Amino acid sequence: MIRETPFIPPRTRAELAFPASIGQRHEQIKRVVLPLLGAILTPDAVFVQLRSMYEPDVSDREIRNLIEWAIAKNPQPCGNGSSRNDNVRTLQVPEKPERVTAEQARANVEKWLGDFRADECDLWHVSPWQPLEDWKLDSMMLLAALYDKTERVNIVTEFTIEEKKDGQKANPKGAGKILLRDQWMRWIRDHGTPQSKAGAWIRPNPVKKIGSGKAGAVTDNDVTSYRFTILESDLLPAELALSFWARLPLPVAAIISSGGKSPHAWIKLDSADAADYHSKVDRIYTLLSRFGLCQSNKNESRLSRLPGAQREIGKQGDGAQRLYYLNPDPIEAPIFERSK
Repeated sequence: MIRETPFIPPRTRAELAFPASIGQRHEQIKRVVLPLLGAILTPDAVFVQLRSMYEPDVSDREIRNLIEWAIAKNPQPCGNGSSRNDNVRTLQVPEKPERVTAEQARANVEKWLGDFRADECDLWHVSPWQPLEDWKLDSMMLLAALYDKTERVNIVTEFTIEEKKDGQKANPKGAGKILLRDQWMRWIRDHGTPQSKAGAWIRPNPVKKIGSGKAGAVTDNDVTSYRFTILESDLLPAELALSFWARLPLPVAAIISSGGKSPHAWIKLDSADAADYHSKVDRIYTLLSRFGLCQSNKNESRLSRLPGAQREIGKQGDGAQRLYYLNPDPIEAPIFERSK
């Protein structure tokens, strides 16, 4: 796939590639923030870029203040010098997010986090909706917080087995079941959270009453609200991934243990349509590609893990798919601000 990328001057690209030393970073940010905003990058995208460059001695507050200073100057798009009438120079480049090894992803995350770490207990204490003591009811909490009573949700428990070098992997199979939110909540109240030996999956985005795929399976065309995208990384240890999700300046609505090795973060986008959804998702995944995100989670009908279920196949620890954090109204800011 080919898309247009805003022109960033070579001098600014060089600055981004070589972060300044202590004592020079404030001035470097001032030099690069205007060209970045002028390249029609959003303030949030600029923040993510700059935050990833520096150690904790440069605070979030300092970066955001400099971005606000630059916005007040009304930066204009940069030209490339080829024509005085050109406001923006766009380059046609392949859409290829940076590929990294597990070692590189972990090193990049550790450098970006600095000394910050957060675990499931930390997340529980700051969660606006705190999961109940009985984690098997986490599915009801999720449904109540993130969906309207008129919306339909798809849950899948059937699976196929794939033999991997490190053991068996369960893959979701079939159409699953589609019910209204309140119908699911009554079903769970009477029968418990749906599950199989592979646990259970849920599509974060609401769907139509019947899927248009084979035997009623849900496809991207069946999504009715482009609300969430899923972040996951099989390259990061679970404890490091939790800290990373907790520090991202993104609207994190939920963080869920998969019962396996990689917790999932649900980012609330509330996109107007499919085009808006893909634009936002592509930007997030491109900006975060060096941290080892699973690129297969970008489509709108992607399945995540359903909290409240428990898996045996591919489990880590007890295999419980627990809800760690739940916020129906997240904002574009980290769950935990970096200590000043």
